[in-house]
Amino acid sequence: MRAKLSVTIKFLLKIGLSVCLLAWLISRTNLDGLLTAFLDLSFFAWAVAFLMYLASQVIGSIRWYFLAHALDFSGPWSTYLRYYFVGMYFNLFLPTSVGGDVLKMHYISRGEPKKLRATYSILADRLFGLAAMFLLGAGAVLIGRGILPRYFEHLLCVAGICIIASLLGLPLAYKLLGSTWPIFGKRLAVPMVFWEKPKALLAGLSLSLILQALGMGAVALLAKDMGLSPPAAFYFAAFPLVAILTILPISFNGIGIREGGFIYFLGLKGISTEKALTLSLSFFAIQVVAGLIGGLGYAFGLHKKLLEDYTVKM
Repeated sequence: MRAKLSVTIKFLLKIGLSVCLLAWLISRTNLDGLLTAFLDLSFFAWAVAFLMYLASQVIGSIRWYFLAHALDFSGPWSTYLRYYFVGMYFNLFLPTSVGGDVLKMHYISRGEPKKLRATYSILADRLFGLAAMFLLGAGAVLIGRGILPRYFEHLLCVAGICIIASLLGLPLAYKLLGSTWPIFGKRLAVPMVFWEKPKALLAGLSLSLILQALGMGAVALLAKDMGLSPPAAFYFAAFPLVAILTILPISFNGIGIREGGFIYFLGLKGISTEKALTLSLSFFAIQVVAGLIGGLGYAFGLHKKLLEDYTVKM
């Protein structure tokens, strides 16, 4: 009972923080200017950005399919696509942004004693996405120097170097840990499968780069339609920093935090609060609509098909 009460209180506090942050940010805007910024955004640009984001999520399902198959899961890509979109829906509308990931892990491990491997597939899916996002961010600040304050540029470059070093050095770290601390070596044995199957590793990283480029490109497209001055590289550099803020478990799915991040970074370029808030909410609307597609899939029971059913038929 106490555990349920604690979860409920935390959930309400997150919603409360998000509502208060969003209300405070809106109170600092000129409402007429905010409405004008929304009306100036063309539906065509929003629709194209939506299709770009939708394509990125389809690519995300393909990435998960390759990663899961590297861990000995079966089933066609279409099933992973269904699970992926249902997971998107629950990631948006459950109290945490990883609630849908827990369901995806459950879906692919039903009927198979592979819950740990299913967890690794989801974790790898997330980590490849984050790695690609920061690699693109590091590339953006190298191409367009001066698009962000120097300390942010240094942070992105250091993150990019650490990611490359991890990708290249993890096999060596695994060998050292395996010989020095066998317990840690055993725990790393499953994720090391991706390095033993280079095609899965290459697919995970390359698809992640395409996925993140489409998502960030959608933001840049909306910004261009709004007549904002920063170049596309700016959004590729700023987006990873905003995304990291929204992962912090202090708000309801990053609402309020994300908008504050957009306002801060665009404010560095002299963009008004009204336009920054419009850009943030417009992109979030794209995520919500895409998530609702997964909700429809869940309502129609598309998540109920087991991977093992396909194996039996084969």
